[in-house]
Amino acid sequence: MKFLHNIKKDIKLATMVILAFSALAFVEKRYGDKVCQEISILVYDNGTNYFLEKEDVYQLISADKNEFLIGSSYQTINLKTIENRIRSNKYVADAEAYTNLRGQVIVDVILNIPIARILLDGSKDFYICQSGEIMPTSDKYTSRVLLISGEYFKNIPLDNMQNDSVYQKLFNLVRYVYHDEFWKAQIAQIDIDRSGYVTLYPQVTKQYIEFGEPVSIDQKFLKLKAYYKKILPYKGWNHYTKVNVEYKDQIVCE
Repeated sequence: MKFLHNIKKDIKLATMVILAFSALAFVEKRYGDKVCQEISILVYDNGTNYFLEKEDVYQLISADKNEFLIGSSYQTINLKTIENRIRSNKYVADAEAYTNLRGQVIVDVILNIPIARILLDGSKDFYICQSGEIMPTSDKYTSRVLLISGEYFKNIPLDNMQNDSVYQKLFNLVRYVYHDEFWKAQIAQIDIDRSGYVTLYPQVTKQYIEFGEPVSIDQKFLKLKAYYKKILPYKGWNHYTKVNVEYKDQIVCE
């Protein structure tokens, strides 16, 4: 009886496998017979930037002018090629292309989020995006973000900046400011000189802040917050012209 039970179990399992492969083959056949009737493009811009619109994405998809997706069989559409074309754009963080049984090629596009703007003398500005990569500015849209200036940017090619140790420290500082609502509202501009020394310029008060190298960021901002909460209300917002938080356990006001 046990032997007979095992045979029935094996037959049941084999039947399930056959049905699963049959269903898969049926779906593949249905997909193989499908033709693209519509391209649906979804652009996720985080509600804060509008560097690319649907029409721009469509232009990227149709990079080869002799290629027509509408009316093409699913079997002839290379989704990876579509994704790579879109990802090649500097405003794009990621892209995914896929199809459905309704004849749609669906393209999801996630845009890069700029967190700071590099001001360059005699050259076109650039953005720093959330990944640390450099992103060009656009004639379509200007993002209101932290400004960065300084002699440091004359030392290094922008396309190699991510490999520079000073830039990595600077990016950590920029990211810290961006993710802190208080400092994001307070700090208007960062200036960094050739040696990597940082000076901060607030939005409202007239004093500038000597930050030093962009290291020990947490500790320096804790001191700066103490200055804002304990010294400014007592002395007045424009009493000092310079504040230094560079040195350990010190706040120097002049």
